[in-house]
Order: sequence, then C-alpha cells, then structure tokens
Amino acid sequence: MTLKQKIGQMIVAGFPAGELSEETIQLVREHKIGNMILFSHNVESRNQLKTLCGSIQKLVKEETGEYAFITIDQEGGVVRRLPEGSVNIPGAMALAQTGNKENAYEAALLTGQELRELGINFNLAPVLDINNNPHNPVIGVRSFGPDKAVVTEYGCEMVKGYLDSGIMCSVKHFPGHGDTAVDSHLSLPCIRKSYEDLEQEELIPFKEAIRRGATAVTLAHILFPKIGKENLPVTMSETMIREILRNRLGFKGLVISDCLEMNAIKEYFGTAFGAKKAIMAGVDLIFISHTASLAAEAAREIEKAVESGEISISRIDDAVERILAYKKRYASPDSEGEKKSQKEPGDFVKSLFRESIRFTNRERGYNHLLGENPLFLSCYAYRSTLASSSVMDDLLFASFMQERFGGEACSFSIDPDYGEINEILEKVKSKEYTNLVMGTYNGHLNRGQSSLAKELEKLRIPMVMAAFRNPYDLDEVGDEVDKIAAYEYSRQSFEAVVPLLKQ
Repeated sequence: MTLKQKIGQMIVAGFPAGELSEETIQLVREHKIGNMILFSHNVESRNQLKTLCGSIQKLVKEETGEYAFITIDQEGGVVRRLPEGSVNIPGAMALAQTGNKENAYEAALLTGQELRELGINFNLAPVLDINNNPHNPVIGVRSFGPDKAVVTEYGCEMVKGYLDSGIMCSVKHFPGHGDTAVDSHLSLPCIRKSYEDLEQEELIPFKEAIRRGATAVTLAHILFPKIGKENLPVTMSETMIREILRNRLGFKGLVISDCLEMNAIKEYFGTAFGAKKAIMAGVDLIFISHTASLAAEAAREIEKAVESGEISISRIDDAVERILAYKKRYASPDSEGEKKSQKEPGDFVKSLFRESIRFTNRERGYNHLLGENPLFLSCYAYRSTLASSSVMDDLLFASFMQERFGGEACSFSIDPDYGEINEILEKVKSKEYTNLVMGTYNGHLNRGQSSLAKELEKLRIPMVMAAFRNPYDLDEVGDEVDKIAAYEYSRQSFEAVVPLLKQ
C-alpha cells in the first residue's frame, strides 16, 4: 500500500443523504478513504439502505482494494438509526430492567443479524458507561444503569451477541462518560478522578469486556487532569491509550475515536489537528463523520506528519495491520455469523418492551383505573443530544393515549414556564377529569415539567406519571402518584404502557 492508501484505511467518513454524494465519491477516489459511518439521514428504507451499503462496498473495494467497515450507532432505544420495520430493540437501561441478561445477548444477536442482512458490518455499541451522574445530559438511559455489576454483565452479554452474529462492535466511551454534566458533542467535559478512582468504578466493565474478547474500544472526548500528563482529552492522550488501555488493561483490538467533529475536539483543537494527535497517541481508526472537506484535510495533515517524521511509519503500519486483520474477518459481504437467533424478532422485541416497563411504587402487572374522562398530558420529544436519533415531530404521547382510551389530550412545552403551567392548571380545574396521565421527557433536567407535575399532584385527582426518557423524573412527585418508567419516547414504548391502564 502507498502511504495515502494506509492513511485512508484509518479514516471513517460520513455523508449527508441517502446516496453517495459526488463529494464523497471524490473523497474516496482521491484520499482512498476506506470506511463509512451511517446516520438516520442516510436511511430511508430497508431496500434503500441495502442498496446504499452495496454502493459503498463497490466504491471502496474498487478504489482501495479492501472492503469497507460500514459503521452505525445502533444501540437501541434513543440511539437507533434503522428504519421502521427493522429490528429496533429497547435501550440499555430498559434491557437491564427486564432482569434477564440473556435478553441482552439475544437483543444484540438479532440486531447484529439485521445489520449484516442490510450490509452493515460494524456496530458502535454497546455503551459501558456507568450512569453515576443522574444529571448527565448525553448518557442517561443509554447506560445499563448506575450499578457497575449490572453494566458489566449486560454489556458483556451484548458484546458476545454482536460478535456471535458476525459483526464488529465497539464498547464505549472509554474510560467512562457516565459522571459528566457536559455533552462532549457541545463542549469538552472534565472529570477530576484519579486512576485509582476509575479502577474502583468506571474501568470495571471495560476490563471485563476486554477479558471476554471485545474487538474495539471507543474513546471518550474527556479531560482527566489527574491522570493524563498531556492535559489533552482521552482521544489525544498517549497516557490514556498506550499506558492504560494497551499496557495496563492489555487491550489488543482496535482503538477508535468518537467523532472528531464534536465540539470537544473541533472547537478546542480543530478536527484535522485532533486527528493527527489521536493517531500519534495510538488511535487506529478516526471518525470524521459528516464533512468530506474535513476528512480530506485530516488525511493531508496526517500524511504531512508522517513525511516529516512527526508520526512514525511504524505507527501507521501497526494500525493498518490491525484494521486489515479485523476486516478480513468481519468486513467481507460473504462472511457469516457463528450463531443464528431462534427468536422471532417482532414478538421478542415486543416482549422486551413489556418486560422493561417498570412501576416504581406498584407491583408489576398492576392496572391503573382511568375512569370515564381521563386527561392525558405530555410534551413532544426533542433531540436532547446530537447522539440521539432524529425525533418524530408528529408523535405525542397524550394524543396516542387519547385515541385508545378517549378523554382529552393536552400538550405542553419541553420546559413550560409559570404562565403555561397556570393555564394548564385552570383547564384541569374547570372540568371533572377522573384521572390525569402525564408523560414526561427528561423532566428532571427541564424543570418546568417537574413543576407542572408537582402542581398537578396537589389537585388530588388520581394521577399517573410516565417517564419516557430518564426515570429520575419520577422522583419529583410523591408515591400517591402511580409511576411508570418507560425509558424512551416511541410508539413501541407507548404500546407497552397501554396494558397498564384500563377504564
């Protein structure tokens, strides 16, 4: 391989539509880019997606001589990219609530089979972050929860499921993104923990996943000033990558970056500079997920650094050798998984949603009586982090439930102010509602929702509160309110709540 071809194998690029743009085609031809990432904006239907993946493989194979890693964030729950009619499993926290780690394995196995059928060979999942900060704006329900043992067991089962299905997967976000109050898509988080602190908590799931054969680790764009001598985020830190991940933890697989267009890197260091520093520090595969011109700039920056001696050719060769070894096993369209799930996908996914729904102050299986004239209240979903999938603008929990039970529906803002809350309270007081059913969406972070819930509780009308993202919303009201943790704002989740209510 030429130097340009080698560097191209180390870059994952993205594009903005449902077909390859001329700019993307030119990027592959000129810079020999060897891998792609797909998002919701690339996906229109199953047939279209399969055709697109075929086009990517044809182009990359012709231009580089190797098959492409085609990557995607198909975590399940709030981060899912596949179209309607595909296997879309609940998210990590919901899976953990089923109480059966076998569900995590089967969910990953089915997801992996689905991805391979569509032409995708690398899933950027599962999340092994321990959600030890309830106010974390970017992890939350993407984590299996705050318990390190649960995160470890369920996460490792998903790793096994993906690998058995015949696709690559990557555990993320090393060494742990759960204890941040900042979204690295928007800024640069900082965690002031020592290595010894991480050993007691955050590193435990990653250590076990590595022991069980994890093929790739995604790095977090986070500063750890008490650990990294360089005062650089993990993605660019030789201390974190070589000394800790490689040497202390003994990881032999692919080290991959999170997207270098996230503001934690782009705004503080620049994407191209960040790419160069990441490779110098020991990253094998860098993601520049949206902008072809930035991917081209990074490729040129890396090439210059190798030619000047700033990056050794042995560092490049080491990474490329590792990438090609994994491609040989996972990237060929003809490769197959070791195991097929015996579950019927549609029925199994429905059962997962039903089993994950949790009443926090009632026995499982309890039915809440709505009466003849219930009022359903909710906000529309919003994209709380750029990691989340695009939301359905026309999906409203209140209307969904009104169609099934009658009564009335009322929508409120993501963060209702005092005036809006008073208007809703006046509406409720003016009619004889038999029940109030409120759906929240990160109400513990959007305090207006919490204020509305508390005011409705004071009216002493029988009330249900359903949390359709982080379950911490439910702590905002007392136990006289029936509480449902549902974990995601989707039709699948709404359908799972329906049997819990009756008239």
